[in-house]
Formats: sequence, C-alpha cells, structure tokens
Amino acid sequence: MIAGGSAPSTRERNPERSRERILDAALKEFAAHGYAGARVEAIATRAGLNKQLISHHFGGKRGLYESVMQERRLKGGGELQGATAQVPETLAMFFDRARTDPEWVRVLLWEALEEPEPDAHLPALGERRSRYADRVAWIEAEQGAGRLPADLDPTLLLLTLLGAALYPVLLPDVCEVMTGSRPDDEAFAARYREHLARVAGHLADPAAG
Repeated sequence: MIAGGSAPSTRERNPERSRERILDAALKEFAAHGYAGARVEAIATRAGLNKQLISHHFGGKRGLYESVMQERRLKGGGELQGATAQVPETLAMFFDRARTDPEWVRVLLWEALEEPEPDAHLPALGERRSRYADRVAWIEAEQGAGRLPADLDPTLLLLTLLGAALYPVLLPDVCEVMTGSRPDDEAFAARYREHLARVAGHLADPAAG
C-alpha cells in the first residue's frame, strides 16, 4: 500500500509517464540506499506503480539502475555535462551543479563504496568514456588557448580540476571542520566560486599567445 491507502496501479494509461515516474523514484531509492540496498518494491511504492512495470520497462533492478545512471544523472547535471565555457566559469558551474544535486552526489558516492556484482559492469561505460573524452578534449583546447598549462597531462589535469570543484560537496563534514561552513551555505558557495575562478586564473599559461 502507498500513502493514502490505495494500491499501486498495474494499468498504464501513459507508458512513457510511468517510465519517467519509475526513473524518478529509482533515483531517490538508489541515492538513499545504493544499488545493493535499494528494493524494487520500495521503488514501485515511491512511483505509485506496480513493481511488475519495472520488469516490463527495464527488465529488472539492474536494467533500471543502468537507465538511472544514463538518464537521470545526466538530466540533473550528473556526469558534469556542458563544459563549454572557459575554465573559471566551468569550475564554478561544476561546483554549483554538484551542490544543487544531492541525489546525484549520493549515487556517485554509493557507486564508489559498493562492490560491483561479479557479472555487472559500469552502466553505459562506453558512453561515459566518450563524455569524459570530450572533457579531456576541452582541457586540451584550453591548454592550446593558453588558459591552462600546456605541460600538464590533460587527463590528469581534468581529474585535478574536478577534484577541486567537487571536494567540498563530496565531503561536507570536512568542509565544515576546515571552514566553519557547509557547501550548501550560500555565503560559503559564493566564496568558493570566487576562489575556483581565481585558482583557474592562476593556472593560465603566460607564455602562450
């Protein structure tokens, strides 16, 4: 039973809407409990639908998880899409996307903590590699334009910059211990955005151009 006392529906007047409801509910469940702890019944209850529809649309829990990782993480900014601005603006954008998308952050942390199933693979691994390859190409373009040091490995530099942008969000307790503020505090967020922009400005290669 769900809130209000009505049973989850097995009827689908709008299959696409049902699929979207399941994905929204699954993101919340996976963020709260990780893949191993999430329950299909709980996802169905959150969606207000019968759990049979999860098998119908996604083939089961694993297929649903992979769809969440591919679709919902991207919808909310997960995987940090859209690195089209110059470095200072983009680092601030990465920080803001992470701090305003706590469910994605929790899913990301669960992915790092959980042991993968023996027959499991990272969801849409090829697509994720392609997206990160695009970001490495963006770093290379910024290096070519003189806005990042040209003598640094672009892939490792991307990891470094993402780490700088995301660390306070991934470890908010450490952030609070060190600064007295949490990343969801607006005053801290403004201060950290300015800091990221200044760090990126100091990385500009003065010899270029």
